[in-house]
Amino acid sequence: MAAPRKNPPNNAASEIETLAATGCSVVGIATHFNIGDELLARWLDDYPALKQAFKAGRERERHALHNALYIQAVDKGNAAAAMFLLKARHGYREGDQSDNANRVAITFNLPGALTSEQYALAKAAKVTIDGNASDSAKWLPTLTTERS
Repeated sequence: MAAPRKNPPNNAASEIETLAATGCSVVGIATHFNIGDELLARWLDDYPALKQAFKAGRERERHALHNALYIQAVDKGNAAAAMFLLKARHGYREGDQSDNANRVAITFNLPGALTSEQYALAKAAKVTIDGNASDSAKWLPTLTTERS
């Protein structure tokens, strides 16, 4: 016979919110109720009020930590706290980023090396700037230069 199903106590939502707000992990909250973390996960899935209480508690914790860090950065002049907030909340990156901001990348694809016979033919060919090559250079169109 299976063990009876354990249901959350009546005050579970307020306790879960308080514990989550003070930084307790899922395992810590489960330990508080003398249950395993799998059962707590099932409670959170089966009881929307408990899941909402957990989320609300975590949000209270996040707000308290963020506010403490903000006070350190703004009111107390803690540069490390200010840098962390800039990076975490506003995408700030250290170092001078101006070098990469307006940089244009140009890639040149060069043909492979010519054989000695191809080089001799290319050297003998007449190539003009307007792109009209003599008959001896038409086999090597990459040597012609076109102007717009």
